[in-house]
Amino acid sequence: MDRQDGKELAARPAVDGGVRASAGAVVHPLAPLRHVQFITCWLGGFISHGANWMRAVTVPFLVFEMTGSAAWLGLIALASQAPSLIASPLGGILADRYSRRGLMLGTLTVEAACALLFYFLYTAGELIPSRMLSLLLVTGFSSSINIAVWQALVVEIVPENEIAPAYRLNAIQFNLSRAVGPALAGWVLATHGPGTAFYVMIFAYLPLAVALVLAKLRPVARAARTSLIGELAEGVQAVRTDPRLRVPVQSVAILSLVGMGVHPLMAGIAKEVYGVGEAGLGGLLSSVGVGSVIASISLVLIGDRAKRSQVASLGIWVYGGGMLLAAATDQYAFGIAGFAITGIAHVMVHISCTTGLQLHVSETLRGRVTSIYLMGIIVSAPIGAQIGGLLGDSIGLSWVITVFACTIFAYGLWARTSLSGFSDLDGD
Repeated sequence: MDRQDGKELAARPAVDGGVRASAGAVVHPLAPLRHVQFITCWLGGFISHGANWMRAVTVPFLVFEMTGSAAWLGLIALASQAPSLIASPLGGILADRYSRRGLMLGTLTVEAACALLFYFLYTAGELIPSRMLSLLLVTGFSSSINIAVWQALVVEIVPENEIAPAYRLNAIQFNLSRAVGPALAGWVLATHGPGTAFYVMIFAYLPLAVALVLAKLRPVARAARTSLIGELAEGVQAVRTDPRLRVPVQSVAILSLVGMGVHPLMAGIAKEVYGVGEAGLGGLLSSVGVGSVIASISLVLIGDRAKRSQVASLGIWVYGGGMLLAAATDQYAFGIAGFAITGIAHVMVHISCTTGLQLHVSETLRGRVTSIYLMGIIVSAPIGAQIGGLLGDSIGLSWVITVFACTIFAYGLWARTSLSGFSDLDGD
């Protein structure tokens, strides 16, 4: 038995046993809401994620207003996402090494400082596209570390037997901010302008910082420090060898590739497929967010009454069905309905995979495995968009949606036969 296997065997009983020991006394799906520190961190996270969405809307708006260039919009998107390729795995390593609270406070400080710079440069008339690009590289790096650390920190805020409902409630927070954030940003831009949006962002990170400072966190084991590459390799090895970790990672990666990979093509879909142009683009994007919120709330209320494997398996088929509905006609209402269904289905699979992974990963590997899980989402979606864009030029975007839907169905069939219907998500 090598050192890694020893760590895994030593750590798993503490995680699995802690959860299963509470199985006799069923944990209420809203149990984490009994803890004031969970509520304050949840609300603080919602506000800070909302600030990130406000930045994601405000900066491209300003850049396009200044340049009128789609190429500049591409650069802005790249500056926001590219740092995650380094920052996300680095955040996972740091989360296993050091205080997650300290790391969160550090990233929140960086993002608030960048918002302050955005505000001062804008009010001084000095906020040119190149400076926005530089600030986005910094915020992109910081927020990627923040997300990886936050996902690992949730387990320290609640008792061990409440990990599963805590992650389900956390999914509501993320999806609610995704649904509300862009709409709020649009309203602030339209009524008060970019300066006010940047000003609001400065203070939006404060509630979570205060909540974290006041929280009494549960002590958890830390990983031994070796080297960055060596520690990341341990996380990769754990995912590769343990199906309870590998199945969640590969499942969200595939759905991000052929599901979320459609989202960057929405502007073209709105115009080419439904003929609604920019006017209908917001509706298509919002429908995904609304579906995600509905599914998140429903899954929280269902709790552990449904097996994660059953929810994920059903989610795969619902996802493919929603995409086929969106592609079946050029009627905008069917597009809204179809993409809303995909939002519901994506959360069904995502929450099942997230909770399964977090319940079964050893504590000393939690940060690194979580960052690998996030990387599966971050890397796959742009690749899917690129594939879909190339296919769209030759066969049309409606057919791209159909091909992606069939790929999801194929994965569902393969999972039923080769993965025993996602049974590894249950870990039994």
